[in-house]
Amino acid sequence: MGRVKPPNSTVLPITWYWQPDGELYCYLPCANFSLWRVSLVKVCSCTYLPPQDRPMDLINLSAEPVGTLHSWIPHDLEAERIVFLPDACPGKSPLPTGTAVLTRQDNWRKFAVSDCGCGMRLLRSDISPAELDLARWNRVADLLRRNRGGLGDLGGGNHFLDALEPYDDGPLHFLIHTGSRNESGHVDAFIDSPARFDSEFDRVAKWAAENRAAIHDSLNQVFGDCELVLDLPHNTYQILEDGAALIRKGSVRVVPGDLSILPSHMSGDVVLVRATERVVDILNSISHGTGRKMSRSDCKPLADNFDFASMRRRIMIPSGVEDSSLRTDGPFAYRDLDECLSLIDDYVELVTRYSVIGYMGHL
Repeated sequence: MGRVKPPNSTVLPITWYWQPDGELYCYLPCANFSLWRVSLVKVCSCTYLPPQDRPMDLINLSAEPVGTLHSWIPHDLEAERIVFLPDACPGKSPLPTGTAVLTRQDNWRKFAVSDCGCGMRLLRSDISPAELDLARWNRVADLLRRNRGGLGDLGGGNHFLDALEPYDDGPLHFLIHTGSRNESGHVDAFIDSPARFDSEFDRVAKWAAENRAAIHDSLNQVFGDCELVLDLPHNTYQILEDGAALIRKGSVRVVPGDLSILPSHMSGDVVLVRATERVVDILNSISHGTGRKMSRSDCKPLADNFDFASMRRRIMIPSGVEDSSLRTDGPFAYRDLDECLSLIDDYVELVTRYSVIGYMGHL
């Protein structure tokens, strides 16, 4: 990008880097007592560069090496900033899960597809966790099975319904995680038609929210009216006032003071957190969980040796959910909650911690 001539030296090339503090630096070869060395020199602020010429700013809040994260970025993505959160992991979608991406490229919509509007809904009941029993849990599962293919369908994969017991002896809570099911695929055909894409995306995201609301209704039928604590999607996009697009894949939009929920795995703890003032530094985005630490195919050898019977003694699972259906989403597949929280402790504060006492998925 530039060439300089240090004193008493030949002309040498230099390479520029954009650091997280927003400044542009270069590695500058210098002469010192006839020996060559490399020094980091601050040269100018990137705020003076036009947006299209600014280098990508990568913020790594995950435990993964930066080189690994770069390998997950689509080769044709032109991003101004990418935030990798603790739950970052590659998947079938164009962007890695657990990311927030700020971009100005014209065709950004092709990166915003896959399970559009998927999210989580936290509910507070009026009953004690001790009142959860298998008969009621089975009734909920039966209601959801009847909804297969329509609103109120829990779906498969990592989607779930948890029964939660607060550490502070509060009432029974429920956490719903489900997406837009087959509706999401309708968005893909319109990535080159912005108006149609935006309209269809909004429709699908609304359907996903209604799907969570329908599961909420099923819980109301069995456990009485449950109060809505929050409902937050984590596969969304936002068009900013300056025309830039902010795509969130497996990350939740929050502003300082907002609540968000972070589960870990089917038998692990769940935490309710509040965003701090510093969340603005990471594109107003926060993790939606702990993320997978291995692929589904890599899970199978671990599943062979996992004690599902012991887990079932601790966690209530409805009848008809076989161990074989849990093999690729067992606790061994996901990262540790506390390790993930330690990576974002500047951006969230703990509000409530829950233990999972009931799980259903793969119905």
